[in-house]
Amino acid sequence: PARMFLLPLVMIQGYEPEFVEPLKNLTVPVGREATFSCVVSHLGGYRVGWVKADTKAIQAIHEHVITHNPRVSVSHSDHSTWFLHIRNVQEEDRGTYMCQINTDPMKSEMGYLEIV
Repeated sequence: PARMFLLPLVMIQGYEPEFVEPLKNLTVPVGREATFSCVVSHLGGYRVGWVKADTKAIQAIHEHVITHNPRVSVSHSDHSTWFLHIRNVQEEDRGTYMCQINTDPMKSEMGYLEIV
């Protein structure tokens, strides 16, 4: 009998997700909003995550905020541009933030948030 092998769509298409542009560094005054934007192509069934690199604190995975920081939110545009928003930025928000794609191995871009 013929066997059917179901390959993930990403294998058939031959596309792996990739970053379209680097994550930009931000300089934001205390009390204002910081927004990182991560532009990804061919995301398919993969997910985008945000991590504060120096503390390894997961900020968000896909559309779900993980951090308990109520000032953090996420949004996206057509599953291609992913935004991490930090409202009312404080000194403790300063640091390196990473946009990750859960490929194997993981892909990531980093940007630095400077607070002035």
